[in-house]
Amino acid sequence: MNPLIEKTAFIGLMDHTWFYSGAESPPHQGCMDAVNEYMMARTLGPDGRERNTQVEQTCKSNIAQLLKGKPADIAFLSNSSEAISMIAQSLVLEKGDNIVINTLEFPSGILPWLLLKDKGVEVRIVNHANWEISVEDIMNQVDSHTKLVMTSHVSYLSGARLDYKALYAQLKTTEALLLLDITQSLGAVAVDMNHADFVVCSSYKWLLSIHGLSILGINPARAARFNSRSIGWRSVTDMFGPNRFEAFDFHADARRFELGFPSYPTIYATNFSTSLLLEIGESRIESHILELGRYLIDQLTELGYEIMTPSDPERRAGNICIVAKHGDKIAENLRKQRVYIWGGDGRFRVSLHVFNDKEDIDKLVLLLGMKQL
Repeated sequence: MNPLIEKTAFIGLMDHTWFYSGAESPPHQGCMDAVNEYMMARTLGPDGRERNTQVEQTCKSNIAQLLKGKPADIAFLSNSSEAISMIAQSLVLEKGDNIVINTLEFPSGILPWLLLKDKGVEVRIVNHANWEISVEDIMNQVDSHTKLVMTSHVSYLSGARLDYKALYAQLKTTEALLLLDITQSLGAVAVDMNHADFVVCSSYKWLLSIHGLSILGINPARAARFNSRSIGWRSVTDMFGPNRFEAFDFHADARRFELGFPSYPTIYATNFSTSLLLEIGESRIESHILELGRYLIDQLTELGYEIMTPSDPERRAGNICIVAKHGDKIAENLRKQRVYIWGGDGRFRVSLHVFNDKEDIDKLVLLLGMKQL
């Protein structure tokens, strides 16, 4: 259980124990260098813009490889909340239609659908059972009026992993689209965008990059004709065409969802971090994270903690969540010891990534065993 990336590669990680990747990952020196590379490209004027385009295309290729998709099906937006809201506002809906969500979703996967209620759209909520959502429970809420199912691959709340492939296989027999939030999984465990209609992901968590980018993957199998109700100069084929004051044509690929310039500093950083993840290898990363998770669950169980996250490795990823009435206080006390976890909402969360090792977990378990925590 040695780290797959040495802690010395990260800025400040030698002074802290970082179990915070479910919120954001520590800064890698390579990401800082990549941002500096962008700043130097700015000094080159038009040549710098050409460099930006090259890095953007390479970054999309890296992400497509991680997602088992094609670069043309990848769009870059500002954040995942923007991407989810864009899809919500672009659905063709009538009074009596419904959307299916669940109680393990982050607010960005809930609020855009509640906004549709004033259009007469029903929002159906699947309640979790023992901190998991089953495919059967979701499908029990789907009918001929269901336009979309929104769910996370891995829950931010419980750490449970959903069998989205089984869900999509059943949804394809209906008219309901699947929007899969992979923010808590991409970079930690395998994801295949061909088993959803849309995937969204943030840049600053498991992908080891920085804030400023949302990845939107479009599966053309069922969503090829889905167009956004938002539009910008990057969305269209010819922004300076002779009839630009009268009409436009969307790009045929995922670029139709892009409005304007993306955050190029983030793209440079994400290009570096995704190249690094691909170099290490998806299977090695997943095996490392799941092995650390098994060790942590065993240790916390011995201490008497109630674990929300399934012990089965096929039903979890990098987040291990623990029931705790005062999870925020536990997180604050650990922070004073330079150990970073996330706490609140009746729990605390320990996120395990490529730079974590057995010694990190032993330190955490020792502190959690003390009465003052």
